[in-house]
Amino acid sequence: MNRTVLIIGGIIAIIIVMVAVVGFLGVGRVPSPPAAGSVEVWGFGDDENIWQDVINRFQATHQTITVTYRRFDAAGYEDMLINRLAEGKGPDVFFVPHTWVTKHRDKIFPMPQRAGAFSVSDFKSTFVDAAADDMISPAGEILGMPVFMDTLALFYNKDLFNAAGIAEPPAMWDEVATTSRMLTHLGPGGDITASGIALGSARNVEHSFEIMSALMLQKGGISSVAGKASFGAGAGTALAFYTSFADPAKQNFSWSKSASDSLDAFAQGTTAMMIGFAGDIERIRARNPHLNFAIAPLPQVAASRASANWGEYFFPAVSQQSKNKQAAWQFIMFASSREGAVPYLAATHRPPARRDLISAGTNSTDLAVFWPAVLAARSWAVPDDTATRRLFEEAIDAVLSRTADPASAVSRLESQLRLLTP
Repeated sequence: MNRTVLIIGGIIAIIIVMVAVVGFLGVGRVPSPPAAGSVEVWGFGDDENIWQDVINRFQATHQTITVTYRRFDAAGYEDMLINRLAEGKGPDVFFVPHTWVTKHRDKIFPMPQRAGAFSVSDFKSTFVDAAADDMISPAGEILGMPVFMDTLALFYNKDLFNAAGIAEPPAMWDEVATTSRMLTHLGPGGDITASGIALGSARNVEHSFEIMSALMLQKGGISSVAGKASFGAGAGTALAFYTSFADPAKQNFSWSKSASDSLDAFAQGTTAMMIGFAGDIERIRARNPHLNFAIAPLPQVAASRASANWGEYFFPAVSQQSKNKQAAWQFIMFASSREGAVPYLAATHRPPARRDLISAGTNSTDLAVFWPAVLAARSWAVPDDTATRRLFEEAIDAVLSRTADPASAVSRLESQLRLLTP
């Protein structure tokens, strides 16, 4: 009898060990236990029908979970979300721009970790580096999962290039300056009659903060240290270069602070180049369906340096207040999976954040530039999105108005950003 018990006990022990080994070898692939309940998701920008397709696919395999999506206007979304969460009336899942993470970290419930769960290592092997930089906390917590990532690129007017005898778009920033000078024309009074590139000022250049961030990253002028922004000498060099395009005293002068919006000017054909995101393609075509333009990779500082770009995206995060955290995380896991991401990316025409989908490539001529660019995307720890953008605008304006040189403007910018950092 005792021998029989021992044999049975030994068999059970072996089975337990085998299960543990399989679980260890299959890290990131062990499904969570089934959850039940309702999950309310709040977002901005994306229409309900886009997410409804993803939700329908999710609920087909998670029939005990009901998901609803509510869309809000981007303007006022942050204040509304903060107020509702403070009242205890917030959603289970809310979309967060990656530049909000530092400010709103206390509102996010990270992925619960258990044996065989999706690990930090799994995250880094699944998603691009920029997502890992933003969404893995210093404590090793996974705060969310991205579905897409957009990056900057050079948009150029092919008709204007052809007329000037320029066969190829510039690949380096010094080439951008040279090409812009060839395409910029000034009137007798020094006013710009034709612009080579819409660059240099703050409020009438769309994505000025993102462009400045990319330049600083390329020049090694900004990084994140212990969750805080740290500026190097390259930051001042980047600011000086950027503002030179809106300074009448500089040879790169091609843009005026009084000019129209940069995207409008490009769509109208009054400027030959602009820096934009994949999301700008449809906006340009909506303004001018007949514009003959093409898209090239974001220019870099030098061929010998590793390329760098700015990654722009928002992602779903689980609220600390959610009563259905397990179900909420299961939805996020699905939305960022291949099955969830592919229909979303097809509907929104956005580049993927998953490495396997980047490797698969795209058949879209418009988006071909953006697919590999996502791998070079980077970001830095933005303490407060709205305040940071205002401070960058003030630094640009200070240089253009000559109330500060680039080095002094960066020094002041760094000091002000430190005051915003928790």
